[in-house]
Amino acid sequence: MRLNNNASIFIPDRSEADIAFQSAHQGSIGIGAHQDDLEIFAIHGIGRAYTGDTPKFVGVTVTSGDGSPRKGPFADYTNEEMMETRKAEQDEAATIGKYAAQIQLGYKSNEIKGKEPQKGAQLAYDIREILLKIHPSIVYVHNPFDKHETHLAITRATLQALRQLPKDKQPDKVYGCEVWRGLDWLMNDNKTALDISGYLDLQRQLINCHRSQIAGSKNYTDATIGRELANATFLGSHELEEAIAMTYAVDLTPFLSDQSLTMENFLDMHLKPFVDELASKAKEYELPEE
Repeated sequence: MRLNNNASIFIPDRSEADIAFQSAHQGSIGIGAHQDDLEIFAIHGIGRAYTGDTPKFVGVTVTSGDGSPRKGPFADYTNEEMMETRKAEQDEAATIGKYAAQIQLGYKSNEIKGKEPQKGAQLAYDIREILLKIHPSIVYVHNPFDKHETHLAITRATLQALRQLPKDKQPDKVYGCEVWRGLDWLMNDNKTALDISGYLDLQRQLINCHRSQIAGSKNYTDATIGRELANATFLGSHELEEAIAMTYAVDLTPFLSDQSLTMENFLDMHLKPFVDELASKAKEYELPEE
């Protein structure tokens, strides 16, 4: 597997890389923009692998962490110090979560985002190489409704890579998951609710590994778990869900079966039913004329 020169591969159990990758065959992979994204949005795959319900999980983090916000004990960190810190934190999470491997690609955000990314083709190539090596059954990635531009760039590169795979190497499911925008507003038929009730303690440990982003930024641990508890509570007003925590995802698998599907069309397919329902209710409960 040939990746860009800044890439690194960490094997938590210190086994040979080929053995580690084989242990993840037909399992799941998470492809995230920043250190800590995986532990927020891919806990469904991480937890299932951790408990032995599926083959092992592989984490892929695309960016280097050099532009990270910092305050508190990390306020005076240089870019180099922050990059090393965030890399170590991600590897710590991979160790606790028993990932088969943690791959960090080391791109800078400004290289891969925007309409004409400098290294977009290289990133798509790297992701394709990883997917061919791992051959996962499920891919977790950022959702296309996310408001973070770097997250959207990773979604674009991942879908590009997936479309380049031979049909027999494509995953069964591709989930676009929540980070910088929740998916609770989607119509129930247009979102996938992933039960993560049994993985909250593990998730708390994993997100807490990213001390530079919690002590030095925001309380992502409580915010993430709070949203997941709310998702399960407010999924339906009359349904009594057994799950106590859910993360929502949008199914991106249609991009593989329909090569002509554009992002604009996909977004419209999910936005229109929501807008139509709002319009219908607005008419039903229109304010009376004075």
